[in-house]
Amino acid sequence: MIEIYKGVKYRNMQHLLDVVYEDKPITLLTAGQANSKISKSEEVFKDYAVSIQHLLPHHYADLLMERKTLRTVCPFATTAQCFKPCLNLSGRAKIFRKEDTTNSIQLARLRRTLLYLDNREEYMAKLFKEIDLFVKRCIKNNKKPAVRLNGTSDIQWETIEHEGVTVFEKFPQVQWYDYTKIPTRKISHIPNYHLTWSYSEANQKYSKLFQKLAYNIAVVFKGDLPAVFKGLRVIDGDKTDMRFLDSNKKVVVGLKAKGKAKTDTSGFVIN
Repeated sequence: MIEIYKGVKYRNMQHLLDVVYEDKPITLLTAGQANSKISKSEEVFKDYAVSIQHLLPHHYADLLMERKTLRTVCPFATTAQCFKPCLNLSGRAKIFRKEDTTNSIQLARLRRTLLYLDNREEYMAKLFKEIDLFVKRCIKNNKKPAVRLNGTSDIQWETIEHEGVTVFEKFPQVQWYDYTKIPTRKISHIPNYHLTWSYSEANQKYSKLFQKLAYNIAVVFKGDLPAVFKGLRVIDGDKTDMRFLDSNKKVVVGLKAKGKAKTDTSGFVIN
C-alpha cells in the first residue's frame, strides 16, 4: 500500500522506514513536557517528573506493515471497542500534511511498537537504559520519578522480565502508573504500580465488572462530567494525569471525550 510522507511517495511502509530512518536510533520515552496533560500535572505537583511511552495501539503496527498475523498490544481493544476512538489520533498526533498518509509522531510510535514486537530483548534493554537515565535526571533535579508505559497501549508489564526482573523490581524508586482495559491483571503485590481500570459499555459482560473491581474506574463522557456515576463520586480526570495521587476511596475518574471519541457510538463513550 502506497504511503506518502512529507509529500514523497513510498511503495509501502517498510520502504518508507528504510529510506527515511535507515539506522536512526529509536527513543522510547517522551518527557512529560511534550504531553499537554502531563505537563499540566507537573505544574500542579511540582515535586514529580513524568515520562510516558506511546506505542501504536491494538494491531495497527502489523496492519501498517501488511503482515498476515496481527499482534495486538491492547488485548481488550475489540471487547471494549476503544480502538476507533483511541487517543492515538488526538492532539498533534492527528495532524497530517495535505495528502500525507502519516506523520512523524505516528512513525515514531510505529518504530517503537515494531521494536517491542519483533525484538523484545533489544527493546527491554533500551527501555531499562532510558529509565535509568530518567531516574538520574530526576535525582539531579530533586524530582520524584513517575513513568507511564501504556500511553496508547495496554501491555501487562508485570509479566515481562529483562535479565530476570520486571521494570518495577529494577526501579523500585519509580512510581509507575497506567490505565488498563484488562480486568484480570493482578498487581497487588507491586507496591510501586498503580492501575486505573477503563470502563466501557460496548460489551455487556465487560460493563458488569464495574461493581466488582477494586480499582478506581476511568469513564469517558460526552459533554460535561456528572457529579455521580453508578453510585460513585466523579472526579475530573483531565485536571491531572497522575492517577496514583487520586483518592484511595473508590471513585470514577471522569474524562471528557477527545478527538474521534467525540463521535463514538460503540458504548465506550458514555452520554
